[in-house]
Amino acid sequence: MSAAGQGTGAVPQARVESVAGALLALLPAHLRTTDLAAGGALHALVEVLAGSLAEVDAHLQELYDAAFAETAGEAGLEAIARLVGASPLRPPPGAAGGWQRAYVANTVRYRRGKGTARVIEALAGDVTGLPAVAVEYYQRLVRTSHLLDVRPDRPGTAMLVPGETAMRAGGAFDLLPRLLDVRPVGTARRGRPAGRHGIEAVGVHVLRPAVTHYPAPTHDPVPAAALAAVPPARPWVIGGVTHAGYFQLAAQPGAVLRMFAADRRADADGRRLGWPDLPDRLQRLPLHLETDELRRAGLEGRDPRLGDRPWFDTAGHPFTVFLRRDGDAGFTRVPAAEVRIVNLEKPPSPPGARPAGAVTSTWYEPGPTPHTEAHTVTVAVDPVTGRVLTPEPPNNVAEVAEIRVAHAVGRGRAIGAGPQDRNDDGHPFEIRDGAGARDLLWVVDATAPAGGSAESGGRVVGSLASALTEAAASAAGRRALVLLVRCDRETASAPGATIDVTVPPESHLHLVAAQWRRPRVLPGVPGDPDLRGFVVRRERRFTLDAPVRVVRGTGGAGLRPGRLVLDGLELTGGLTVGTESLAELELRHVTVRSPGAVAVAVKGPATGIHLLVDSAIVGPVATTGTAVTGRLTVTDSVVTADGAALPALAAADLDLVLCNVTVLGATSARSLEATSTVFAEPVKVTRRQSGCVRYSSVPDGSSTPRTFRCQPALALAAASSGPTGRLSKTEAELVRLSVRPVFMDVSADEPTLAMLHPLCPDAIRSGGQDDAEMGAFARAAFGVAVDNVSSLFPEYLPFALAARVLDDTRSGSVASRRNRP
Repeated sequence: MSAAGQGTGAVPQARVESVAGALLALLPAHLRTTDLAAGGALHALVEVLAGSLAEVDAHLQELYDAAFAETAGEAGLEAIARLVGASPLRPPPGAAGGWQRAYVANTVRYRRGKGTARVIEALAGDVTGLPAVAVEYYQRLVRTSHLLDVRPDRPGTAMLVPGETAMRAGGAFDLLPRLLDVRPVGTARRGRPAGRHGIEAVGVHVLRPAVTHYPAPTHDPVPAAALAAVPPARPWVIGGVTHAGYFQLAAQPGAVLRMFAADRRADADGRRLGWPDLPDRLQRLPLHLETDELRRAGLEGRDPRLGDRPWFDTAGHPFTVFLRRDGDAGFTRVPAAEVRIVNLEKPPSPPGARPAGAVTSTWYEPGPTPHTEAHTVTVAVDPVTGRVLTPEPPNNVAEVAEIRVAHAVGRGRAIGAGPQDRNDDGHPFEIRDGAGARDLLWVVDATAPAGGSAESGGRVVGSLASALTEAAASAAGRRALVLLVRCDRETASAPGATIDVTVPPESHLHLVAAQWRRPRVLPGVPGDPDLRGFVVRRERRFTLDAPVRVVRGTGGAGLRPGRLVLDGLELTGGLTVGTESLAELELRHVTVRSPGAVAVAVKGPATGIHLLVDSAIVGPVATTGTAVTGRLTVTDSVVTADGAALPALAAADLDLVLCNVTVLGATSARSLEATSTVFAEPVKVTRRQSGCVRYSSVPDGSSTPRTFRCQPALALAAASSGPTGRLSKTEAELVRLSVRPVFMDVSADEPTLAMLHPLCPDAIRSGGQDDAEMGAFARAAFGVAVDNVSSLFPEYLPFALAARVLDDTRSGSVASRRNRP
């Protein structure tokens, strides 16, 4: 077989049967009937031949696919890379096959435009997968390269109008005039920091947060069913008081949500990227200027002056507000011109005050006579805090009862509850009727008629409580799926009550925020009678707005407790696992918080329980009571104390297994195995003779099992190998401080939670397994991506120019300073 092929191995039986059927169809019908009556010898021969033909077809298909970078397999892609001379790159940890497909496919295009900023920008974006903007810094200098003529577009003073100077400072679109910086841009030398604004310097500015988007429907009118992918805003309660017209987008009570712009790089159509194209934090001033211009242009009867790329477009970017008034069944889309951008960092004064329902504009047509007119304002939005206010409704107009906002959110990686794609091979996608008992299925949809059939054996219910009640009665010994197909919010039946999840013995109960797709039956194509439908895990986040308690269902005392899976949910009041209620609990792509208290509590006795936390954001985890035994496995997640004076992990009776985890708080466990983990506070392990801590950051005062390549122990050992051999107390403390992890944010409300700061030492940023960073975002492999693109700069930059990758990701404190007013 050609080197371009991949080797399919065994051909799927379905493919063999398809080929055999096509061959048999070529024979006359009476021959096939006679053969079947005689025992089917001819049919058996054709099936043998079909196996070889199917394998040949598969190999030919591989050869066809290998001719194009878009379809080639891993081996074929490597062959194309050698053909076009694409320099080899280091794969990031856990990279799937074809991870460099975009880079290889565009190599010829890169070489055609080599040496230009446009190519450097596209190259960095394809190699790192991150939005990148290339800046030739000589264009940002006050004077030209021969130092004679002052640039008219770079005056000697900062432009204070229209007021975007401060928010652009230091980033890719910084407009401040600069003097020549003679320091090299590449790397720091002899303790001196690297320069930036040099004649030969090129900066490649990248943004690290992974941005995902809740899509907005594009049709009008907008029924409630069409907003299944748009989460509802909850009341913004201030001081325990609920005011009319006050809403917030954050699922957690009283919290903020930093809204992001969606990634619109694909719509650039070959031009250089602009500020609205990048998936970055939304800021007030640009959106205010655009919405104000839309209002003024509408009143004056002229085309708005929005620049080359408007922030608000017909696809609903950067956000779209939908509101429903009391008594209405459907929602109304709010035009961008009726949105007022405001600052809601602090509650309005006096409490309960509401914005004006109109904005007055004054303009002058030719002549001295002023024209004044008011434009309607339907909502006031703060994109920095995710808070929304509505004006007092006019007479005979109902109050706003519900608001939904299609928007984008960001994280260091796509973890926690959100609209990201959560499909993988380890979780059910196709729901089929097997040879054994059929799976139970409930589809929770408040807009569909309750009691209807979602598919064979499935039921449509209007609330999660109804589905849980029915599952508790009938799911014993079976697998039951409760699909939450809308981005809705469910509370307890009464104030102060809990949401009880009853897990029958020996059952598997899945609560999944996902879309439910029915099979499509095409004309002339036989359907699959066993296929009931598909579970599509994306664009959904369901909120449980009350404390959740897991209890054991009725059944014999000798039966093993069941298994519970929470997938794509956000819990605002924490989760409590009752006595002997579960054998296994899996928290996957969830956010579980109870600010100021324990978020996940396991009450004893609980024998042999297994807790799995994957790609999640969870508050403090603790075991209470006696006789709690088992294992806690956490991967690719952030565990935080979340404002509580509590340990982040208080699991003294459990065996702890961590991989790619950031723990923002103290930790205690029975035994410990940790890989690429950042412990922000000391770790206490009871059984230290077993287990291992590898490629991790373990602070002083910890008692752990044996360690391998951990910080600061590794740095202390290297420093002690110097001429003196021993370090003084002060020297040792300086070494520890030099490898201490530095985070951008430790607040769970911030999108940059637990992300490593650009000032974080390389011992942490590249000290994890496979030279990735330590902590929850190791799979993002930012350091590996930077090394890859930096290795290509000499090949694509003009002679004598130097480039450096610059991280434009902003922490919460820096972003807040750039969002005033």
